[in-house]
Amino acid sequence: MLLNFIYITFTNKMTDTIVNLPVPMFSYNKEQITADSISAFDLSTKGLNDKNNKTRENIIAAIINDGVPSEYYQIPRWQALRTSILNYIGELDKDPYSKVECKRKGGRKFNYDFTITFHMELTESRVYNIELKFNASAIDEAPQFVSPMKPSQYLSSSYEDYYYTNYLPKLSELSGLHLPSKQDFLAQIHTNKPKCMKAFQDIYYQGCALSSKFTNNEQDIKFYELAKQLSNESITTFILETDLNIELLSQYLEASQRGKIYMLYSEGTFIKQCVNLDDYVIVDVVKNPQKFRYECVSKNGKKITVLLRWKNGNGIAFPAFQIS
Repeated sequence: MLLNFIYITFTNKMTDTIVNLPVPMFSYNKEQITADSISAFDLSTKGLNDKNNKTRENIIAAIINDGVPSEYYQIPRWQALRTSILNYIGELDKDPYSKVECKRKGGRKFNYDFTITFHMELTESRVYNIELKFNASAIDEAPQFVSPMKPSQYLSSSYEDYYYTNYLPKLSELSGLHLPSKQDFLAQIHTNKPKCMKAFQDIYYQGCALSSKFTNNEQDIKFYELAKQLSNESITTFILETDLNIELLSQYLEASQRGKIYMLYSEGTFIKQCVNLDDYVIVDVVKNPQKFRYECVSKNGKKITVLLRWKNGNGIAFPAFQIS
């Protein structure tokens, strides 16, 4: 749906003239896209990752589904992006097709970002599960390929239980906050904002200088620093005492990667790379507690790093593995 126009100025390299082009803004997947939205494909600060990932996925899907106004392709960078995406589509399936369709499938429910469906001329439709990785020309360069929830299911004992028993009471004592029941903590902690930890989470971000909720209050800062300290200490000591179940984790990794094809983006080019499942069968593991991780080696000799961390505040919410 067209909303209004903005003017884009650029130099036409073919004619060496300056072009002042009116370009319509449009909406795709409830996001308003402009000609400048292509800057999501530039390198950016970590804080913009989630926003730019969404924009990149919407632009790719819009291009494949012919949802971008034709005026955009008069802009050299948009035309180059479209050409690279179409080249990737050509690599994905070389047989004749009547239509290609892209659907976004991101989120925790799926282990991939898109499905790309080819409606074939002579055979049944073919569907490919696609994982987009930005600023990587090979799977090995991707900073993270999966982040499983409830990491203790792949460990010889429960980290959540260990943290609640040995470290959360110290945070409760410093703040004067009521310690939630163990039952509530274990039931709710695997969410972004566990209700039983709301008061803890509020003070945590009030003490974090990088948070928009930062108060510069001495007690809030002290709470934040202690939360980080206890989180680091708990993970270090827990890893020392706990083993990784490589058989179960390998099963999870294989299931998360099976049938997936990567769409790697590097320096203006989309690259197709298929998964080798032997890369995800762990055969050896070494503990590195000082770096909060297990360092694994796969059947193919590939290195897999399994980092134990908190996703939404150290010692506050959402313990998970970050696997790269």
